[in-house]
Amino acid sequence: MQAVSPRKDLYEAVQTVGRAVSGRSTLPILSHLLVAPQGNNLKLTATDLEMWMECALPSRIQASLDDTGDPEGFTAPARVFTEMLGALPDADVLLDRPDGGNTVQVHCARSDYKILGLPAEEFPAPPDVTPTATFTVPGELLRDMIRHVLFAVSTDETRAILTGVLVNFDGGTLKMVATDTHRLAVRTAKVEGGDGSATAIIPARAMNEVLRLADDEDPVSVSLAQGQARFEVGNTTMVTRLIEGTFPNYERVIPTTHDRKLTLETGEFQRAVRRAAIVARDNANRVVLETEGAQLVISSESGTVGSAREEIEVAREGDDIQIAFNAKYLQDVLGVVETEGVVLELTEPLRPGILRPIGDNADDYLCVLMPMQVI
Repeated sequence: MQAVSPRKDLYEAVQTVGRAVSGRSTLPILSHLLVAPQGNNLKLTATDLEMWMECALPSRIQASLDDTGDPEGFTAPARVFTEMLGALPDADVLLDRPDGGNTVQVHCARSDYKILGLPAEEFPAPPDVTPTATFTVPGELLRDMIRHVLFAVSTDETRAILTGVLVNFDGGTLKMVATDTHRLAVRTAKVEGGDGSATAIIPARAMNEVLRLADDEDPVSVSLAQGQARFEVGNTTMVTRLIEGTFPNYERVIPTTHDRKLTLETGEFQRAVRRAAIVARDNANRVVLETEGAQLVISSESGTVGSAREEIEVAREGDDIQIAFNAKYLQDVLGVVETEGVVLELTEPLRPGILRPIGDNADDYLCVLMPMQVI
């Protein structure tokens, strides 16, 4: 096989699929990339057996066939291949296997390398995805939905079911949910042209990769199947295993009523919380919110640092209240809200609060925050 590709395009494709390469596997083949001709494309594949990443790169190809009649491919160690392509001059790269073995020759301008790989037949094939639901989402919308919930995913591996994002599609509505038991984020959007219905728990790592792949120009095709999910954007395809188990009944922790409603300017609220959080670091990140008429006082204390007090304007409905939250949790949700204003719905100092954006799509997003004890 001989294939010629622009170095920059090949390097970007190798970097993209390389994020699926296993860093800790005892199987040597999982530290390699599979490179194989596919029509007029050079298909690059990487996997850690939990996630498969494929990228089709248009190339000038001359391919021979193996004993089964399939075009021959080769493998190359991902780290070496990536570093080498990153260092080569900006010119066309020729990949050649003159003897048909496990060694690939890389030629670029006046640079020549021989890279030792492993037998291509040892590389695991991606699983078949027989979808129960398929839909296409604009890349910008999908990125927006993932950003709105991903920060709430748990990092506690002992509760694996919470280390992913719940994705529910019912034929016209797409919903994403994430929680670490201290906070809950729910994002909903209407999707046109979908087919079927399915519920899946997608690992946070895979959702991070989708966040990288999706852009403002290309739509993302999503297929949900039993145990697998597939995302296709442009020339790149990602397949991921799903997290097995039953996601908690999150709807029961969402307050259905509220006694107090605080309307705040998003940027001003975010900046005040960020400043108060500097002092709160040594006190479990606790910041206290207390209404005083048309003012909201944001305070924090630390026995080793001192104290902080911030005042911002608030439009309050209901009685005054004093309630404490984790400053990091407030910053996380305020950091993804893009509207000029937010609403904080509260009942009692030890009951969960709901933060919502203000705007035309206000009903599409909410974040439930568990309060902390006011000391």
